[in-house]
Amino acid sequence: MLPAMEPFFSSIEPLFHFLVINSLYSALLAFAILVLKLLFPKIPRTFEYGLWCLVLVRLVLPTDFSITYSLGYLSHQWLETGIPAVINDSGWLMKLVKQPILSDSAYSFNWFNLLVLLWIGFSSVVAYKYVLLKMKLSKLLAVAHPVEEAWLTREINYWRREFNIRRQIIVIDSDDFLSPFTFAFFLPVIFIPKQLLLEKNQKVIGSIIAHELAHIKRCDALWLIFQNIVQIIYCLNPVLWIAVRRLNSLREEICDQKVLDSKTIANDEYGKSLLHVLRLNIGQRSPELFATFFISHQSVFKKRIAAIGSNKALKPKLRLQYAAIGIFAVFFLPMSWQKVIEEPIIVMPNVSSPFPEHIRKNYQAPVLLKENKENKSSEKVDIDIN
Repeated sequence: MLPAMEPFFSSIEPLFHFLVINSLYSALLAFAILVLKLLFPKIPRTFEYGLWCLVLVRLVLPTDFSITYSLGYLSHQWLETGIPAVINDSGWLMKLVKQPILSDSAYSFNWFNLLVLLWIGFSSVVAYKYVLLKMKLSKLLAVAHPVEEAWLTREINYWRREFNIRRQIIVIDSDDFLSPFTFAFFLPVIFIPKQLLLEKNQKVIGSIIAHELAHIKRCDALWLIFQNIVQIIYCLNPVLWIAVRRLNSLREEICDQKVLDSKTIANDEYGKSLLHVLRLNIGQRSPELFATFFISHQSVFKKRIAAIGSNKALKPKLRLQYAAIGIFAVFFLPMSWQKVIEEPIIVMPNVSSPFPEHIRKNYQAPVLLKENKENKSSEKVDIDIN
């Protein structure tokens, strides 16, 4: 390593430690979710979605975050050195990554330097793509004109009442994207391919509007901002991409279920609308990962169609699911442990006392001088009165 780069790599060590340790913690959490999914394959989508969200939350928590009787605490109590305790010890990590790749008298280059450079490079590329997409969408919003057809306005207002959405919704047609999606949170904008609007297929567009308003009702755009930031920071973490892929799939399935549970659109009609939009994307790559889409990647498309075909109107016990997610979070998110600080025991020297045993046992503290003064003053008052 060049001498001029030594201060930079030294300053980046704490951040590198944070990223690696949290990546290992998230891997443990993802493993626990996969085991739970294996034991209970039919767990509700909302519950599974919440669990995968915890994987992303774990990536931004302090590495020493701990709660009594959590996984980190219990593993430290049951084992002499629990797994989280071993992971959090940075000694093994820095010893591992400081192994030299190239070394001579002039400079040295180790695995730590290589990983840092790869991380900075890939994060910069992902951040660059994210900024480009945001700029592109902002330009489209600046030049596009909202679609103000009466039948589309009625469709939007219907689903706003159905989902109890008070925010204003703007619909914009676009030739730049072949899949509908929603952009922004405070003033949501729904992009619809211009080709679909020219067809004036109200059933297909009605299904699209219902699905996108389900995303708006769930505030998915707000979560996606957090998800995108984590994706930029942890771009080299394979566990993150597994979690993101599953989250994107579950998000679409949950919105599909929310629309079908309203019993306004039949399952077969909704599925046909999804197929119609898919035909526009054959041979085309889906839009960027950073938005909310009506269409998913083709690899998960079959699962969505199967879920739509077997969907039954249900009233999930969301409070119970949220409570279970909270319990799971309290137990699994704190991967560190409570360090008990033992106060030193002061041993007094064995000094013999000059007083006999019976005197020390029957000893009583003397009366305070203030109390004596008060007693004397009260006696004087009594004498004056008499």
